[in-house]
Amino acid sequence: MTERMSLTAHLGSFVAGLTWNQVGAPVRAKLRHHLLDCFGVMCAGLGAPESALIRSYARRRHGAPESVIVGCGARAAACDAALVNAFHGRIHTFDDTVENGPLHPGTCVVSAALAAAESAQASGRRLLESVLAGYEVAIRVCAAVSPQHYAAGFHTTGTCNTFGAAAAAAHAFGLDAARSAAALALAGSAAAGLRQYQLDGGMSDSALNGARAARAGVDAAQLAAAGLNGPQGILEGRFGFANMMGGHADWGAVENGLGRAFRFLDTSLKPYPTCRFTHGPIAALLALKRDHRVDAGQVEGIEITTFRQSIEVSDHPVVRSRSDAILSHQHAAAWALARGAPTLSALEETAYRADDVAALRARVTVTHDPALDAQYPARWPHRIVVRLTSGRSLNAETMFPPGGPDAPLDESVVISKLHELAHPVLGPRATGELMEAVDNLDCADNLQQLSGALAGTGG
Repeated sequence: MTERMSLTAHLGSFVAGLTWNQVGAPVRAKLRHHLLDCFGVMCAGLGAPESALIRSYARRRHGAPESVIVGCGARAAACDAALVNAFHGRIHTFDDTVENGPLHPGTCVVSAALAAAESAQASGRRLLESVLAGYEVAIRVCAAVSPQHYAAGFHTTGTCNTFGAAAAAAHAFGLDAARSAAALALAGSAAAGLRQYQLDGGMSDSALNGARAARAGVDAAQLAAAGLNGPQGILEGRFGFANMMGGHADWGAVENGLGRAFRFLDTSLKPYPTCRFTHGPIAALLALKRDHRVDAGQVEGIEITTFRQSIEVSDHPVVRSRSDAILSHQHAAAWALARGAPTLSALEETAYRADDVAALRARVTVTHDPALDAQYPARWPHRIVVRLTSGRSLNAETMFPPGGPDAPLDESVVISKLHELAHPVLGPRATGELMEAVDNLDCADNLQQLSGALAGTGG
């Protein structure tokens, strides 16, 4: 009887064999949007105080200048550049999301792919392939172990993304199927990340989970390239990833349609810099505000009814920190009705301490309906009721957050977000050059134009 191929071997064959010719126009167009989005949020993260600490750490390591650190005009060793860029991209949680996880794959995968591709002096097309391979592996591994893995307290953005980053780096380095499988096997033992930050109020740990995943992926691919092997049963084995970190796996989610149906298409772009669980209610409240001309002063109370995971992560009635503001249903709802769509400024201390926002936030209640739990993660149901001082009630229901496959962002919104986040860091000229470089990646012999634009000129 023929022995069944391990999952790492199956994925390794996919990673090594992926070519741009396999990729249809919808995936190519969406990949362009996600690259621009990732680079934009990396720029946005540059100014966070925690980011300066990460950059200082990377400078002290004195590695070879292999890859660009976005927006800094500096370069670092591939593993360090991956760490820094992913941290910058994660610190504001403004990066892309897969609801069926949940998972934030983009900045981790793109950081690993870019770092490895520059180190290997790869072409633009190989970078695109690498990014797609990384997305696909991270999303499929996450889908296989969700939602139990996340519910058990593991941070999928740190754990599942380690496999995605390894896949991206392995393809960028040009590893064959066996070496790509070795990279994934080595990455599995480094897959880590816990959700305690959601209780303790520190977004730096959330960002660091993703950043460590990016670096671990590059490290794993480099070690595999050097000839090191890892446990081939790291995913499905008795002491492997699934059994030890959640106890559940649907491996069909990894294998079915691999290389033919790209699950990357399930990835969502975030229109608001808040926790993804808050996006549906924000959009619903903005629509109620617009359609019924709601004035915040007329609001007696707001009720949000939702599923357990949304409650567990985002029921933060008291906002004392930027982390609380990012996660809080109460803050997001109050801001949406009082000020409109939240931007990064809505998360600053002056914003969450503003009298009008704080007063309205105190009138927001978040309630669990166990009947909604079974719909998650395929749907993210939230029911919203806005009670007015006139005695009138306004009702809304949302199943899918904006920016996902069921409600994709228009390209103009994607470009507007890039300009908003990149202009202050790169300058308008370099931002334009970045867009041109991304547009031309599939025919670029090297990454010099992209790297130059990402370094930033301030022009």
